[in-house]
Amino acid sequence: MRKLLLATLLFCVSSLTQAATINFTATGTPTFNLSHNYFMDRNTASNGIYLNSGYYSVMDATNGDYVAYNGHATPLVSFNYTGAGAFDLNSFVIAGAWGSQTLTIRGYTDAVLTYTAELFVDTAARVFQADWLGLTSFSIATGNDYVNDPNVGGGGQHWAINAIRINEALSEVPLPAAAWMFLAGIAGALGLRRKAARKAIA
Repeated sequence: MRKLLLATLLFCVSSLTQAATINFTATGTPTFNLSHNYFMDRNTASNGIYLNSGYYSVMDATNGDYVAYNGHATPLVSFNYTGAGAFDLNSFVIAGAWGSQTLTIRGYTDAVLTYTAELFVDTAARVFQADWLGLTSFSIATGNDYVNDPNVGGGGQHWAINAIRINEALSEVPLPAAAWMFLAGIAGALGLRRKAARKAIA
C-alpha cells in the first residue's frame, strides 16, 4: 500500500510539472522545432505599420516579448515537439498579421494525422482551444480566403502565435485538488487497514 501511495504521489507531481505555457524568445523555444523560424520582438511590433497588426495584438494579449510567425507568408509551418514521447496541445493565441483568412490546424502523432480544424483569424488575437491529446507535432497552413485589413500598413498571409499551452489536465476538477483527494482516500484506507490489524492482534 505504501508503494502505491508513493507511486501515485510521484505521478501527480510529474503531471503537474509537465504542464507549461510556451512563450517565444528571440531564438524560439526549446520545446518545439519550427520548420520555418521567424520571431518578432515587441520593440518592432510596437512601431510603425506593425502597431495595428496581429503581431502586436498577440504580444499584447499574451504579455509576451516575442511571437513566432510564418516569414515570407510561408504556406505551411510545422511545430515539432522536442520532448520525450508525446504532448497534449491545449491551446494557443494566434492572429492574422495583416488581415483575415481561414487557417487549417493539424495535429500529428508520429507523422499520422490525428486531428484537424479550421480557424478563422483576423488581426485581433484569439485563442484556439484544441484539447488534442498525444501529439508529436502540429502544423498551421494558410487559407485561400485572405482579405487584407485596410487599417494596417502591411499585407500578406502572415500569422502570429504565442502562449502555446501544453500538457494541462482537461478535467473540470483542478489536478491538485483531484490528486489530494485521491491521496487522502488512499491514506484513509491505509489507516483503516492498520486499525483493523491492531484489533485483530488485541
